[in-house]
Amino acid sequence: MGFKRASRRLVPVALVLAFGMILGGVTPAVGQTQGQTGTLADAGVLRLQLGAQDRLRYEPPTGSATTQSLSVGSQCRLSPASSSLAIFSATGSGNAYPGFNSDAIGVKGGGEGQGTPCGRIDAGQTLTLDLGSGLDGKLIDFAEIDVELKGNATLLVVGNLVDESGTTLMADDTYFSDGSDSGPDSGDLDNYRIRFPKDGSKTTVNQLVFSLVNSFGGASLEGGSDGTGPCDALDGCVEPSLGQTLGTTDSLFHLVRADGILDCGQTADTQGGGTTPLNSLVRLDNATGLPSECIPIPYDLDSSVIGTQQFTTLLKDLLGQDAQFEWTVTWVPEEGSYMEDETEFDFDLDGTFSPIQLCLADGTVGNPDGFPDLPESQEDPGTTDPWCVKYTQTTLDVDTGLVQVKEIYFGKGDPTGRR
Repeated sequence: MGFKRASRRLVPVALVLAFGMILGGVTPAVGQTQGQTGTLADAGVLRLQLGAQDRLRYEPPTGSATTQSLSVGSQCRLSPASSSLAIFSATGSGNAYPGFNSDAIGVKGGGEGQGTPCGRIDAGQTLTLDLGSGLDGKLIDFAEIDVELKGNATLLVVGNLVDESGTTLMADDTYFSDGSDSGPDSGDLDNYRIRFPKDGSKTTVNQLVFSLVNSFGGASLEGGSDGTGPCDALDGCVEPSLGQTLGTTDSLFHLVRADGILDCGQTADTQGGGTTPLNSLVRLDNATGLPSECIPIPYDLDSSVIGTQQFTTLLKDLLGQDAQFEWTVTWVPEEGSYMEDETEFDFDLDGTFSPIQLCLADGTVGNPDGFPDLPESQEDPGTTDPWCVKYTQTTLDVDTGLVQVKEIYFGKGDPTGRR
């Protein structure tokens, strides 16, 4: 996905559901919808549709959908196993590969026949789904998956975040069958709708790995053609579930947008510039308190100009951390005077903007910790603003008469700034 970070860690994840925002009636740099992790923006849905039509289908929040057909190749191979939307791979005995049979994806291992085993994951085998290159910059935050479990199989689903520096386990859940048979097909008796992660929580992954916990039974990845309905409360879904909302029994992978991954001390790639504000972001050490150890987090930077007003937005998933940042914004040249208007921040994306205040010297409030102190909130006395400005510069272009403002902010949380 082109994400960059420096280290690998095992991360327990328990994230909350965020809802849409409206910024004072003005469209912000990033829109939001229900079905998100933290405040990362909705990036649409990837569907696995197996049955009347065998295909992957990506539906972005706006614009046209992208579809890629799936079929059975030689020796019951899933074809194609690698596409721009998803990449399927497998491990197992012999030269195992992803198999496809009767609207079910599984693993074809050495010595197995070309019928039912091709569409089934057996003990000692794994089936892996990675997001393809056509979904770069996107992550799965939750999934509602149609699976078939045979012979009282127990399915393990592991979600990983994979980038240039390695693989980080983000979430894993186990799903038990209840009265599943061992016959070839018994409809809803062996079909299950599973929600990953369980219990309404969220994650940020670009890889899902399916395997069996026990040494008996089998599991198949399916796409809505056999038996079970959309995810409901009994499956661990908050209703209406995504499947209920879309009116489908497809396997659904909800996506969010992320520019990259940041560990402490790392600098994000710059964003914007030219006709929109230029963003640069550095992740600092976590604030004092727990957890003090840094865990890499996904982030999204965005900027826009609407009419004469400029916007810049920082969204991220903190994964339970008190993360701190230094954020540099070089605003687009604008008409101005000797004393420039103040930059305004909406600190909690509720549509309320207020002028950004100057940071206080380290140690002004509490003990020195190597970072600026945050000023008292003017809107809510007794609390502090989550962001402040530590540097500001205004440059006049004598040829155009326009001024350009560059500011460096310190803080935490998910704000939108405007000028």
